[in-house]
Amino acid sequence: MKVQVISNSGGQLPLPMLDSKWGLTREKVFPLSVGKEYTVHAITALKEVFWYYLLDERDLPYPVWYPSPLFRVSDGSLPAHWVVNHTANAMTQDRVGSSLITFKEWANDPSFYERLVEGEPGTVAVFRNERDMSA
Repeated sequence: MKVQVISNSGGQLPLPMLDSKWGLTREKVFPLSVGKEYTVHAITALKEVFWYYLLDERDLPYPVWYPSPLFRVSDGSLPAHWVVNHTANAMTQDRVGSSLITFKEWANDPSFYERLVEGEPGTVAVFRNERDMSA
């Protein structure tokens, strides 16, 4: 899946998405290049919109999530090997948690992203392989 940046400004986000405790303010400038196309590595839903995980302009070795209103979908096809999973929040009694659409190693492992950010070699290798397949 590919998306193209139409805005990198919090000023373009819908009012219900703004939340200062999340850093989502009208003044926020996201490290994205307007007009550039990015590969989506995972999709989640929060605050009633999709969020796309992608490699941004900071050149981090892991994808970061961004709200979908900042983008136009340029290629909506999903890789055939992606799966959907939902993880309940163990801290609450309700079923609120997180849903994720991505490759199975990430979707089926609640600690995958944390290990990726921490640079765990096996997890990094899995992500690099997936990234290279979707390039």
